[in-house]
Amino acid sequence: MSTIIKSVMITLLLVCGFFSSVGNAYAQISHVSINEQQFILGGYPKFRLNIVSQHESIDKIQFVVRQASGEERLMVKPINNFLLLVSGVEDVLDPNATLVIREYRVNKWRDVKQFNLFKGQKLSPELSTKTSDEHLKLEKSVAYSAQTNTKAVPAKSIDADKPVSARYRAALIDSSCQLEYTSDMTLWRIGTQQGKRWGISTYGAILAIFEANIPAFIDGKINSLRADVPLKCPSIALREKYADSNMAKKAFELL
Repeated sequence: MSTIIKSVMITLLLVCGFFSSVGNAYAQISHVSINEQQFILGGYPKFRLNIVSQHESIDKIQFVVRQASGEERLMVKPINNFLLLVSGVEDVLDPNATLVIREYRVNKWRDVKQFNLFKGQKLSPELSTKTSDEHLKLEKSVAYSAQTNTKAVPAKSIDADKPVSARYRAALIDSSCQLEYTSDMTLWRIGTQQGKRWGISTYGAILAIFEANIPAFIDGKINSLRADVPLKCPSIALREKYADSNMAKKAFELL
């Protein structure tokens, strides 16, 4: 009887070892680490990452900043075969934020590595104000007013000649973030690029960028983007205002 029990245990160990080795065989990332963290708490994420991977395409790997407000998938630019530049547009305001590396294998995205970004760090007084309940309520009110007014003529919400309060203007932009673009890029191209990043349509991204940066357009005309003026990132509330792709397209066509 003891011989039979031993045989069964050995068989189970061999089977478990086999499946364990099969599972590990699917893993393609053998090493990933932060080479340089190029931002501080309160800024937009930017890293240089060391990576050793068997993946032929970077599309099989995702880099995500996870914080209390949600997750942002970062943009990736290979520097060489073992070094990547990854960056995002959403300010990281959570001291407990983490960088998560995901790998697509066995028909599913799987977390393979996680880094704590700001051990023991705290927000500055200015950024603490930005994340206060009062500021968040203001952003929510902008988003709510936009949703309740979608049945009206959408283009009326964008008026370059209408004065706005500094407080309202602050709710339209993320003042610590600028869009990365070159002088030869059209507004359509910028909107397409950012729309993918923000999860909204190109029309929605263009309108959000325009409303947040009206001074950057000659005579306040959407088809007259100046090449010498930096563009601020629209706030989350403003992007949500144009999250409805059909409404955004109609508003764009009416401009």
